[in-house]
Amino acid sequence: MNLPWLGLQVMWAHAAWGMVLAACGVGLLSHRKPFPVALAVGWLVLAFVWCAVPGPVSPAYWLGLSFQAPSGLLVACCAMTIWVNAQGATGYRVLPTGLAAALVVVGAVLYVDSVGWLHLGLYAQGYGREAAIAALLLGAVAVLAVALGRRRGMALAVLLSLMLFSVFRLPSGNLWDALLDPWLWLWALCSLVARWRASRRNLSAE
Repeated sequence: MNLPWLGLQVMWAHAAWGMVLAACGVGLLSHRKPFPVALAVGWLVLAFVWCAVPGPVSPAYWLGLSFQAPSGLLVACCAMTIWVNAQGATGYRVLPTGLAAALVVVGAVLYVDSVGWLHLGLYAQGYGREAAIAALLLGAVAVLAVALGRRRGMALAVLLSLMLFSVFRLPSGNLWDALLDPWLWLWALCSLVARWRASRRNLSAE
C-alpha cells in the first residue's frame, strides 16, 4: 500500500475544497446575465484564501471532518465548470449521461459492499495491483476519447484525476477515492434526474 505524504494530503484538502466552493459560487453567478466576471474572480480568490486558513475558521476544516478530501475527479470537473462558465456557457452544470450513470452505479455498488450487504472487498482493491491496472485502462480510454474529440472536457478531467493519483497518490492512495466521493456521486445523480426531466418535458411538448 503506497499512501501519499500526510502534509501533501493536508495541502490537497485545503486547495481541493477551495476549488469546490469556488465552482459552486461561479455556478450560481453564471445564472446572471451578463456574466459578472469581476464578481466571479473575487469569489474565486476568496474561496481559495478562506479554505487556505488553518483551523476551524476555514470551511475546509469542517468539510474535511465530514467528508475528508474531495476526489481528484470532482476537483477536475469543478475546474472545468469554472472555465466553461467563464466563457459564457453552461455545459458542465450537468454531467454527461454516460459518466453520470457510471458514477451512480459504481458508487451504489461500493456503498452496498462497504456496509456488508455484498462481500466483494472492492474498496480494499483500490489500494492493490488491480487499481494500477484499472487506472491504466481508464487512462487509455480517456486518451482515446480526447483523440477522437468525444466529450473531451470530461475525458481530460478523468485523465487529470488519474495522473494525480498515479504520481502523487492523492487524495488517499486509493483509486476509488481519486474517482468518486459523496459530492460527485450526488452531482451525478442530480445530472441523471435533470436529464430525465428534460426528456419528459420534450416528450410532453411533442
